[in-house]
Amino acid sequence: VSTQSTGSSGINAEYGSAQADKLGRKGEMMTHDFNFDHVFGPHSTQEDTFGEVSGLVQSALDGFNVCIFAYGQTGSGKTHTMQGPIDPTSEFRGIIPRSMEQVFKTGEELAEQGWRYTFTASFIEIYNEALHDLISNSDEKIEIKLVNDKPKTVEVTNVKTVIVSNSYDVHQLLLKANKNRTVAATKCNERSSRSHSVFRLKIEGRNTKNGDSCVGNLNLVDLAGSERVAHSGSTGQRLKEAQAINTSLSELGNVIMALNEKKTHIPYRNSKLTYLLCNSLGGNSKTLMFVNVSPLDKHTAESINSLRFASKVNRCDIGTAKKNK
Repeated sequence: VSTQSTGSSGINAEYGSAQADKLGRKGEMMTHDFNFDHVFGPHSTQEDTFGEVSGLVQSALDGFNVCIFAYGQTGSGKTHTMQGPIDPTSEFRGIIPRSMEQVFKTGEELAEQGWRYTFTASFIEIYNEALHDLISNSDEKIEIKLVNDKPKTVEVTNVKTVIVSNSYDVHQLLLKANKNRTVAATKCNERSSRSHSVFRLKIEGRNTKNGDSCVGNLNLVDLAGSERVAHSGSTGQRLKEAQAINTSLSELGNVIMALNEKKTHIPYRNSKLTYLLCNSLGGNSKTLMFVNVSPLDKHTAESINSLRFASKVNRCDIGTAKKNK
């Protein structure tokens, strides 16, 4: 759980726990306690945040499927957490650029042991239950297809993939994607992301000394704002967007709960988001969710909703990931 900035707030964060206070209907103070694996307070740095997930990023290089989400209401700091400013030298750069820096650096270090890596990136937006390529201007329809290999995998058609080998390549990709992402003003934020964005990195490694190989997949997901429709003040097209966002986030929760309950049918196909990420959610993945909460008193109700969702997710056990070879 992370808070975006300092200031007066109904959210009090300590290591591993968060406490939310709000006034009840009769004016009495109500306290809600939550426990998580880690809580980042308003003074935590981007370096602190990345330090918590750097081990997962390493796992992708080792041949595992890894997925990291940022969930929360509009304006709570999801995009700041995942991406930060489009500046490769900024101390505020987020998880996406820092993850790429780590895999490039570690890949170079492992070259001495005979490892050679290819890094292939793509960036997809899910807007109103339709997929868009954020780094291509093509109008070709993008579809998700299930490949009946063992294990089954999901592929995305007509999406541009780019081989990246350094931070400059990633910077150029992020610049283009940021320009193309769908944003609009709501009551919650002047520039609200109205879509989910998924940065996808495929890592293919081969050892020239012993013939070993591995394939890792890193999905870094900046989810659209989770606030309720009434709170966002959305009307017209914005209302349609909000309804699609809420539906997909609800389906994400349904999939996670179905996995936790070991149900025979997992409703991946009920949403483009869950279908796209089914390999990352379906047990054979290391998955982490950041839940961002706003420090503003007026957002306390939405923050409590986010913390409740996070608490539900945190209780889920989706299985043990296996290395891809």
